[in-house]
Amino acid sequence: MKTYRQIINDHTWMFLISGLILAIGLIHSYHYAFVNDDAFISFRYADNFNHGLGLVYNKGEHVEGYTNFLWTMIIAASMQLGFDPVASSTALGIIFYAGTLIIFILISRRYQTKQGSSFYPIFFPLAAIALTLNRDFNVYATSGLETSMYTFFIATSFFAISLDLRKKNVVIAGIFALLTLLTRPDGAIFFGCLVIYLFIINQNRWKNILYFIFPSLIIFIPYWIWRYNYYGFFFPNSFYAKSIYLPYYSQGIEYVWLYLKTYYGLFILFIPAIALLLKHRKNLTGFISQQKQKSGRDIILAVLFSVVYIIFVIRIGGDFMHARFLIPVTPFLYLIVERFILSINRLSLRYAAAIFIILSTIFRYDLYTKEISVGYVVDEYQYYTPEHLEKAKQFGYELKKYFKDLPVRFAFSGAQARVVYYAELPYAMEALTGLTDTALAHYQIKERGRPGHEKNASLEFLQKKKVNFYIGPINQMRYDQLPFDALKIDSSIIQIVTYDNRIMNLLSSFPELQFTKMDRYLDSYFSNSDKISNDQLISDYKFLRGYYFDLNEDTVSERKFLNFISGINKGNAH
Repeated sequence: MKTYRQIINDHTWMFLISGLILAIGLIHSYHYAFVNDDAFISFRYADNFNHGLGLVYNKGEHVEGYTNFLWTMIIAASMQLGFDPVASSTALGIIFYAGTLIIFILISRRYQTKQGSSFYPIFFPLAAIALTLNRDFNVYATSGLETSMYTFFIATSFFAISLDLRKKNVVIAGIFALLTLLTRPDGAIFFGCLVIYLFIINQNRWKNILYFIFPSLIIFIPYWIWRYNYYGFFFPNSFYAKSIYLPYYSQGIEYVWLYLKTYYGLFILFIPAIALLLKHRKNLTGFISQQKQKSGRDIILAVLFSVVYIIFVIRIGGDFMHARFLIPVTPFLYLIVERFILSINRLSLRYAAAIFIILSTIFRYDLYTKEISVGYVVDEYQYYTPEHLEKAKQFGYELKKYFKDLPVRFAFSGAQARVVYYAELPYAMEALTGLTDTALAHYQIKERGRPGHEKNASLEFLQKKKVNFYIGPINQMRYDQLPFDALKIDSSIIQIVTYDNRIMNLLSSFPELQFTKMDRYLDSYFSNSDKISNDQLISDYKFLRGYYFDLNEDTVSERKFLNFISGINKGNAH
């Protein structure tokens, strides 16, 4: 009969349990696969790059409306090879997700086998198991965004540097830390934590720090200089658009609390885990000194990653997407809990704690059973369904049929980035945050609201930008009445922001498109002007000046308005 030591070193069992974890994880990640609307911002950048327009959203406008440079370039490469970005981003996300599971299986394997005695009768990588059962970790295996790849790079740099501090491992950690920086700007937080870790360990301190930062010195700094010269700002445009520079602690606490409330088992065990790690330590230096043993010092870095990054998330106000900003540190939270459970002396309590964390992850507290949003935080998976994407795609194709070759300028709310991508519009401005427009992005807000959605462009702003049409939530026509400033396409409508005769006359050649023609409207307006109040007439002219007169030479109609207004003013003077 095998001893516990022999069982835990049994490679057959390790491969079986690892294979089972990966199988469960892949099934769950595929089941929850979806594509977030924000991903289509990156897809359009990638598409324009492939067509020789540069890394831009609109031709000729150097605005950095993405925060995932490396992910965008990888998607561009996949598109160049002929792959659809929705399919390729989904496949790549699941691959990186599986890579993260493998990393944490290896971390658990290394720690458990290097101890003097086994912790369970069999190899039991609790952190990896919990990740496969964490619904939101599985949701953001895909989404079309960089989250899964970003998490994998962080995990790999963590694993490499925690093995030992040989030059090779430190350089590998530095390379993956570089990839983290190239993926998202907040990768600087994990990069900084890794430098602090090397400083704390104090094993060839300065030499190892130099080895670690060397890849970034020769690649990241030149990249950052290029992007500064290309876009003109030190930070990406979204840094300003989403007001990252402003503290938003109340919303950040709410955001983190919603996540911990969802995974209450993680929350319940994380606090005693930290307490036990520090128990009986007279000071932090003593604790660190003991943890410098190779088999356990990685917990220092896991705590550093988790605490510093969560503080960052709280400061910026979290995100409007439930759980997304906490996905990168979720594996480390589970790793800390795993080590806490392994430190429990009584085997029965150890089993009970492990079962508790697994069951509490499976039976999470679902905040979104009745609504898809709680306060400002939304469960994106429920919102961006395949049916929703298909509807947006079809509407985009409809727009493309009419507008692709016209000199039109569109604005859109963030949720319609999918429509814009499939429509291939020559110009489009994200008008809810200013992601693709520096003027709107730098607008100073007076009060905080939903994170990342606080700079909605006004009608006057859109008209100054010479925007012709606005795509908001896709409105379905329910009645025969068509709003005055609306264009009906099939059963959907878009708002007319400015009525340009050159464009509208071309559109009038399509009998299936319906809108109010201005020449007829003005003729009817003046024929019934005696029924319109003075205040209403003045108000109508103010609107029509930005909507129509400033773009078109219609001096006859405008003169009629001015004559009416002049008569009103003279009457008031008497």
